[in-house]
Amino acid sequence: MEDMVGEWKLESRDNNFGQFLECRGVHWILRQMMTTGKADVEYKLSEDKGTFTKFTKTIFKTGEYPMPTEGEFCPLKTLSGKQEVGRIMETSSGNVVLEMNYVDSGENAATITHKVVDGKLNVTLRCKDIICNSTYAKKT
Repeated sequence: MEDMVGEWKLESRDNNFGQFLECRGVHWILRQMMTTGKADVEYKLSEDKGTFTKFTKTIFKTGEYPMPTEGEFCPLKTLSGKQEVGRIMETSSGNVVLEMNYVDSGENAATITHKVVDGKLNVTLRCKDIICNSTYAKKT
């Protein structure tokens, strides 16, 4: 997780990002905004390493998404508007995996895998059979 800390600029993203958002239940207007604009991200890890926070930065606003590094959490806002429960974990191979499930059905809403390789942050978004990859460069 610590190698993700810092500010990242979106370099590239697969063309199926809109399909991923649709699978996640994102409303049409928000999908249009998210697919036409580019959002940079910043990650911070609290001093006690108990909270990992993602900041999404666009020209319109900055969104904050805190995640406890231990146990499950329920975010205040979700892309679909449905209640979700998530957990973040770090694998032995250095992947940071965020798994989100719908509270009402237990069905997987999305799995997001992050890995820093050669100074680039590679993010894989998965919703059902849709996989969308993004690459970010660290801002200096």
